[in-house]
Amino acid sequence: MSKRLFACIVLGWLGTACGDSAGTDGSGSGGSTGTTTASTTAGGGGFDLGTCDPDILETGLVAEQTGVAVDVADCSILKWAAEYDEPDPMIIKAMIYGESRFDYAATGCPNLPCGIPDGWTEAEAHCYGMMQIVPACGAIAGDAGLSSDGHPNLTTDTTSPDFENSVYNPDVNIHIGVAGFAGNRAEVKTLFPGCTEDQYTLMALGNLANHGSTTGCTEYNHDYIDYILPGYYDYCAASGFAPHAYE
Repeated sequence: MSKRLFACIVLGWLGTACGDSAGTDGSGSGGSTGTTTASTTAGGGGFDLGTCDPDILETGLVAEQTGVAVDVADCSILKWAAEYDEPDPMIIKAMIYGESRFDYAATGCPNLPCGIPDGWTEAEAHCYGMMQIVPACGAIAGDAGLSSDGHPNLTTDTTSPDFENSVYNPDVNIHIGVAGFAGNRAEVKTLFPGCTEDQYTLMALGNLANHGSTTGCTEYNHDYIDYILPGYYDYCAASGFAPHAYE
């Protein structure tokens, strides 16, 4: 993998782009207490991602900066984490908080991290949606999020038929994001055999922020990891989800 798939993550953890302003909600946690559940409509977007029974990720929290229930995409997170054999769906949820505060319509990366592919426009070369995916870095989940011409589907109107395969559709966005993260995991597993699964999670996270920075089971970029883990542990505490022992 020659280019990192969430190329605006570096900007995200610095709080300068990727769909959110600097800082974190409240005291730096993953949200404030609320009464919302995984069936809550995403970001006021007029669509519903359904309910999960059981929803092992449910926290009842709201991302204060966007007003979006952090449980809104739990069903998609659980579905795609299972599809790609990701061992810790809660880390995906924490990544979404870090990238977009669960704003499905977030657009970031003014630096155009993978450039503008031939025939594309600048508007098609940014980072998009809950996981701030970067289609310009290359397709990683078949035609998910792409129009028939191979360009990203940037439909934001949730009532449009085209929204079904838009990069902004949370289910599509999370599919692509989890596929990319699983690809990073597979890469570090190949490069560095013999590590634990939790180490591979941290190694893959480190490589997302700075591809190639992971050089061993305990040698990786900590900046993005340190940005993601506080929210992760807050969500685990709020939901009763047993946290993995990341170190």
